Amino acid sequence: MIMLSARAEKVIRDYFNLPFEGLTGVRCPYFNNARRNRRGQLRGLIGKGTPEEIAEEARIISTQYRHNIFDKDGHCCVHATHNDEEKIEDVRKFLIDNDLGIDCSGFVSHVLIEHYKETRGVDIARRFHFWPIKNFWRWLVARLRPVENMSVRVMAKDANTNKIADGRSGFDWSRLESADLVIMMETGPNKKRNHVLLIEDNEGSVIRYTHARAWSAEGKYGHGVARGEIRLTKPGGNLLEQAWEELGRAGEDNETFLEATGAKLLEVRRIRI
Repeated sequence: MIMLSARAEKVIRDYFNLPFEGLTGVRCPYFNNARRNRRGQLRGLIGKGTPEEIAEEARIISTQYRHNIFDKDGHCCVHATHNDEEKIEDVRKFLIDNDLGIDCSGFVSHVLIEHYKETRGVDIARRFHFWPIKNFWRWLVARLRPVENMSVRVMAKDANTNKIADGRSGFDWSRLESADLVIMMETGPNKKRNHVLLIEDNEGSVIRYTHARAWSAEGKYGHGVARGEIRLTKPGGNLLEQAWEELGRAGEDNETFLEATGAKLLEVRRIRI
């Protein structure tokens, strides 16, 4: 079984446990900059930062505006009477209230970059095709800030990835590999959302994926990076005929499955090297 590289798995772990001094277990929230339309800012402020960049921005905002969540050295200084679980909840609320988090393509981009650097010696961020050179300024910005421009739509381009399977057609899903992408285009209530899942591992009968997302059922403060699995209960069937489970929820209670079901395009793609 092909696995994600050690460095890629560390990136995933760090998003599930943001690197704060003196506090463990803070899961990175979801943040989609498209809803704020901020341009030209640091990627830690627009849903594209590394775990370290997000933690650093939290420290800066806390000290600059005297929120008393972190001190100038980055140590958590939430009220001493709070237990660890309460401190984690306080920090997550602080991150969300200050628009600090990661979006789905930012999360996947940072994991894939480390994976292919370690396994193939290739920086895929420098090889991705964003805009044609004739559109010089957009092309230049994408070259200078590749992660900020590695959107789901860019990941779905044939120039960047090869289509492995159509999610609505029969396929031997045991052939999927770690680092493959499940692409969902034009989904959600208004059919305007694009989303990507990263396949973390595939045992042949169970595909495990990870992603950054916001479920409506989780309200304002429950969202963030998450893991789920697809059990291959109907070999040879399409991807939606398999058993999807995330956070103990399946079927229509699993909002990731609902997004896959409602997507105009559902494909599995692999990075082109």
